[in-house]
Amino acid sequence: MPNSVNAGLAWVGLSLPAHHYAIAIIQQSLCTQAKNWGFTEFKIQQMELAVEEAINTILQLIHGDELDIHTPSVGHFDVKISVLDHVLQLRITDYDLPYDLSMIPLFSVLEADSDSQNDGLSFFLLRQLVDELRVHHPGINGQTLELEWALATNPAPVVQTNQPQALEEEGFVPSFFALRALQASDAIYLARLMHQNYGYSYVNPDLYIAERIRLRHSDGRLTSMVAVDAEQNLIGHCALMKSDAESDVVELGAAVVSPTKQGLGIFNILWQSLEDQLPFRQEKVACVHAVTCHPFTQKIVLKHGYVMSALLLGYTPTSIQFKSVQNQNTEERGSVYYCAKLLQPVAALRVYLPPTEQNLVLKMAEQLQMPLVPQPIDDEYVDVAETSLQYHIEASLQVAFLSVTAWAEDGGFQLKKQWKYLCRARVDVIYATIDLTQAHAPAVVKRLVDLGFISGGFAPYMPYPATLLLQYINNQQLTQDSVYAVGDTAQYIKSHVFTAYKQQEMISD
Repeated sequence: MPNSVNAGLAWVGLSLPAHHYAIAIIQQSLCTQAKNWGFTEFKIQQMELAVEEAINTILQLIHGDELDIHTPSVGHFDVKISVLDHVLQLRITDYDLPYDLSMIPLFSVLEADSDSQNDGLSFFLLRQLVDELRVHHPGINGQTLELEWALATNPAPVVQTNQPQALEEEGFVPSFFALRALQASDAIYLARLMHQNYGYSYVNPDLYIAERIRLRHSDGRLTSMVAVDAEQNLIGHCALMKSDAESDVVELGAAVVSPTKQGLGIFNILWQSLEDQLPFRQEKVACVHAVTCHPFTQKIVLKHGYVMSALLLGYTPTSIQFKSVQNQNTEERGSVYYCAKLLQPVAALRVYLPPTEQNLVLKMAEQLQMPLVPQPIDDEYVDVAETSLQYHIEASLQVAFLSVTAWAEDGGFQLKKQWKYLCRARVDVIYATIDLTQAHAPAVVKRLVDLGFISGGFAPYMPYPATLLLQYINNQQLTQDSVYAVGDTAQYIKSHVFTAYKQQEMISD
C-alpha cells in the first residue's frame, strides 16, 4: 500500500434524516475518504458493513418490530468523518432520538439458532468490523457512536478491541469481563465512571465522592455489583440503593457502563445479578424510576416483573445533562414512571379511596397483587386537634415532597400555607404522598386538588404501604408527546395523569 496516499480531507460533516436512506450516503462519504487515505479494498468493505450495522441497530432500537423501509424519519443524524491521531473516525450523533445502546442484549454464539438470542447480533458484528468503538451520551435524549479504523501509515497500530468470538458456556457471561461485588477500593473508580457517563449531573451527588460511596456501602444504603475487565478495570456498575438502612424500599439504579464497553450486554447482566439477590433481601418492595424520554428502561422493568404504577411529572430538571452535551433540548423537565414489585406478601389493607382515584389505585394494586379493602369515606373527616405536616426539598432535583401525618380542622389552612412556602422556594414540582390507610386521606386529597394538585398514581411504600401520589407543577410546561409509555398500564397512567394536567392548566388538545 503506498504511503503517499494521504490526500483525504481532514473532516467531512453531514446532517441526515434518521432513515435507512442515510446508510448509502454515509457509506459513500466514508469510503471516499478511506480510499483517499490509503485503506485497502477489504477494509473499505468492512467500513461499508459497519455503517449498515450501526444505522440498522439504532433504527431498530428506535422503532422496534415496526421498522421497515417505509418507516418515516423521527429525527436526524449529525455525521462527522475525521482523521484524528492516526485513525479515521466516523462519529454519528443525535440529540432527539430515543434509544440506548447500553441496553442491547448480549449476543451468544452458543445460542445463535435461537430467535430470542439474536437481538444483539447486529451490534456484535459491528464490533468485529472496527478497530475501536465508543459510545458517548451527549444528552438525555440521544448519544454519540464513534467508530474508528487505524490508518495504514500509523507507525504504532491502534490496539484491536474486537471482542472474542466465543463466550463462556455457563451463563453466557463474556470472558472479557467478570462480575463481583463492589469493594471499598473501587469507590474512586466508580466516581470516575459516574462522571465519565453523566458529567456532574447525576441526581445523587454522593456517587461522585469516594468517601461517601464507601460510607453508603458500609452502612447498608448501597449494595453494588460491578463489571471489571481482565486488568481489573471497573467498566460497569449497578446498585440496590436505600434512603436509609432500615427502609422497606430498595431501589435499583445507578447503572453505568464505560463508553468503550457499551453494546456488549454488560448492562443487562449487571441488572440481572441484582435481580437474583432480591428474593433473599428483607425489604418489602423493590422499585425503579424508569425515565420516559426513551422506552428501553421501561421494557427492562416489564421484563423483570415490575409494575408501572405512578407517573411523576417533571421529576428530573433541565439542568441534568450527560457529559459532552451539545445542543441539548433543555426546555422541558423529564418525567419518570415509578415501577414497583412486592418482595414479600402483603396482608389486606383497609384503605380510604377518593372517588377520582379509586379505579386507578385498585387497578394498580391488583397488578401488584396487593389486596386493598375500600372503606366508606368522609371528605370532611378530622382525627386530631392540630394538623401535622412534613416536607423535604430535594435540592438536586428542585422538587419537594409533602406529607400529612395528622389532620385537623385547620388542615386546609396549614396545607395552603405550606404550599405557598414551597412555591416561593421556587421548587419546580411538589409531590404530595397520602397514606390511604388513614381515614383523613380523602379530606387531604380534596384540599390538595383545590390548590391545583393533580393525580400522580399509586406508589406503594413511597413512603406508606398504600401511598397515593398527587403532584403540583409549579410554572412548568410539559407535553404529553415527550412521555414514552410502554404497555397498556403505562398508557393508562399517562392518559389519566395528563387528562388531569391539561384540565388544571386549561390546555386544549
